[in-house]
Formats: sequence, structure tokens, C-alpha cells
Amino acid sequence: MLLRKLYESRSLLSKGILTNILTVAVSSILLTNIPISQVQAICAASYSNLDFEQQPSSYWRTEGRAGFDVKKGYSFKGLNNAWMRNVSGWNGIRQKVRLKPNSNYILEAYVRTSGNVTDGYFGVRDARQKVWSELKFGSLPQYTKLTMQFRTGNTQEYNIFTGFWALGQDSWVQVDNYSLKGPSPGCADTE
Repeated sequence: MLLRKLYESRSLLSKGILTNILTVAVSSILLTNIPISQVQAICAASYSNLDFEQQPSSYWRTEGRAGFDVKKGYSFKGLNNAWMRNVSGWNGIRQKVRLKPNSNYILEAYVRTSGNVTDGYFGVRDARQKVWSELKFGSLPQYTKLTMQFRTGNTQEYNIFTGFWALGQDSWVQVDNYSLKGPSPGCADTE
């Protein structure tokens, strides 16, 4: 009698396991035939590499004598930063950004300079590189957070920038960790 009950239990157990295996197999087959819609981003990022950690930094353009320090220990945060250094003329960096028209934004960055900088500028230009809004700065011996609020006009394309006029002697500016806060630009047009 005991042997018969063990045999029946084993038989039921085997049937249960077999049923579970068949259920999983059939479910897998059925589920793999269900069409799944993949969602893809329609718009590219409106600005990139604001902390200079992606190298080479193809999103940024240099003006005058400028470039990027990579793993040199001059950054505010992370491993990299941008620099400008010269004895004369305009020297800066800029990045084209896409912003929502008629909207408020806050632009921030950390900047430090040599002691003789008196004519530094941080801000936003329009698509033709005309200054839209800017903040003037002078000597900043330690990284200092610069903050500027601005409102866009009727267009989407702008340029964020930092630079300085070198006035006849060796001088430099370092910038790191930009931040641009405001509404998403939307996807009205593509490039």
C-alpha cells in the first residue's frame, strides 16, 4: 500500500513538473510572437558635454587661443576642463544650443582666472554670434560659480560662451561644469 501511494505521488509530481514545463514553453512561444513597439528618441540633445568629460570635445568651438585640459588636474570637478590663454585679443569657447523660444533659462559655470584678467565674459549669443545676454567678470583666483538668467527670443538657436580679452600680458581663464536649466526645446525643426 505504501509503495502504491509513493508511486502515485511520484506520478502526480512528474505530471505537475511536466505541466509546468509545457506551460512555460507555450507561454514563451506565444509571448515572443507579440509585436512590441520600440520607442526611439525623435530629438537630439539640445546641448552636450557641459562638463568637458567627453573627449574629444566636438560640441565646443574655440575662439582665439583656447582648448581643453584632459586629466591635468585643473578641473573644478571630474577630470577635464576648458581653458583660454593668450597675451592679446579675444579668446573663448562656445557651444551651439537649441532652446525653446520665449522661455526663461539659467546658465551657470565655474570659472577661475589669472590675477590680471579684467575683461572676461560669460553668456549667450544668438545664432549670428551677436551677444544676447552676458555677465562680465574679472579676476577669480579660485573656481567661482557664475550664474546668469536670460530669456530667449522668437528663435531656437543660441550659443553659450565664456571668454576674455587679453590685454597685452599673459593671462588665462579656466571653465568647467556648465549647467543650462530651462524648458526642453521641443522638436519643431531638425538639422
